[in-house]
Amino acid sequence: MPVMQTPVLYVFAISHYCEKARWALEYLGIEYTLKFLPVGVHTSVAKKFGLPQSALPFLQLDERIIQGSSNIIDWAEQHRADASQSLSATSDLEASRKLEARLDDLLGVHIRRYFYSEALVEFPRTVLPVFTRDLPLWQRLITTAGWGVIRKIMITRMDLGYEQGMESRALIVNELDWLDETLADGRQFLCGEALSRVDITAASLIAPLVQPAKHPTYTAMEIPPRARVDCQAWRTRPSLQWVTQLYEHYR
Repeated sequence: MPVMQTPVLYVFAISHYCEKARWALEYLGIEYTLKFLPVGVHTSVAKKFGLPQSALPFLQLDERIIQGSSNIIDWAEQHRADASQSLSATSDLEASRKLEARLDDLLGVHIRRYFYSEALVEFPRTVLPVFTRDLPLWQRLITTAGWGVIRKIMITRMDLGYEQGMESRALIVNELDWLDETLADGRQFLCGEALSRVDITAASLIAPLVQPAKHPTYTAMEIPPRARVDCQAWRTRPSLQWVTQLYEHYR
């Protein structure tokens, strides 16, 4: 039986969805090679792999490509190094999947839109270093040279702007209120009695608001002024304190 080569995980360093996949693979003991891609190049790589869309992360497994953090976790669960080390929630599986989808589709999407609506539109210099820091020199130079064009494309495709950022901010506040209420009963984990993929999803997607010390990227990221004020004000929220604790104990 042929031995599978080490999987390759393609990521943006700044992406909280990529962080979700990285955390899950490492927690489950899956060895992998990390491949950082420049913005724009990821589209051509996705086309080369025959993927229907360009969104990162994707995991290369010999001839097979798995796209999306949730799909990558599905695969990792089936190939984890230790059978006793699992991220499947022990409670209602259907409910946990719905909760993960809610976190992905609401908090994940709108934290990204909220952050970029200020950072990319008003303070693009704060974003460029994070997009280039893990790239080879020649890719850093190309990304820097094309940053003006890349920035305009991202603003258009992600529908960024002040009003859009405020719209996403309101949704984030509502979702954090909901998460605070969920955690109000003193539970340590969102689903069941052990760390699950739902917890990793929530913590990874909220991490830009927390900048945990154990995050591989965010401690080097400059937060723009309005977002910095919000993050400081939200720091005492139970949900953000919970994320801090998950990073401290499980990342």
